[in-house]
Amino acid sequence: MINFVNFLLKKVFQPQPIKDEYIIEAFHKTVADVKFHSKISDEEVKNRIITNSNDLAVFLFRLGEILHINNEEQLKPQIHWLLKELCSCEIYFNNRIDVGFNVTHGQGTVIGSRNKIGKGFIIHQGCTIGHKKNGSGAGNIIGDNVTLYANSSIIGELNIGNNVIIGAHVLVTKDIPDNTVVTIKNNQN
Repeated sequence: MINFVNFLLKKVFQPQPIKDEYIIEAFHKTVADVKFHSKISDEEVKNRIITNSNDLAVFLFRLGEILHINNEEQLKPQIHWLLKELCSCEIYFNNRIDVGFNVTHGQGTVIGSRNKIGKGFIIHQGCTIGHKKNGSGAGNIIGDNVTLYANSSIIGELNIGNNVIIGAHVLVTKDIPDNTVVTIKNNQN
């Protein structure tokens, strides 16, 4: 993975090296994310990262998250750029996303800042998680085993329960309790 990250950094204007230990830690976190949903080998996870923008998006988020935690502010912009350029995603590194993070066809996916997201989170293309107030607010709290289908959005400082499915094209602006399926037809937001 170290050689792969160094290869990716060649695409960045004035790249700065990233410590090998951060890259290895990001890989191990990504392995845990992928294995949460699939029983595959570490080598297969590596191949999926290198060849599949879905798992690459998770890996780049995990790498940026590690840089954020370690106050490597000067290194974060290059990973942020790679995430946007290669995966068409914008995921802020100050989010806390538990194990099992899965980006499916991530094009157009935006996860704004300061959200706390539980285990087994799956997000599809065109989804947005954001705030009503630009640049302020505590972010959303999203429980375990939540799935956002294509072009759905969570906007506000909301509490989304465990085992929630948010259907395609749904805008959520109110809290959602545990074990709920939200569709356009039943969405009362």
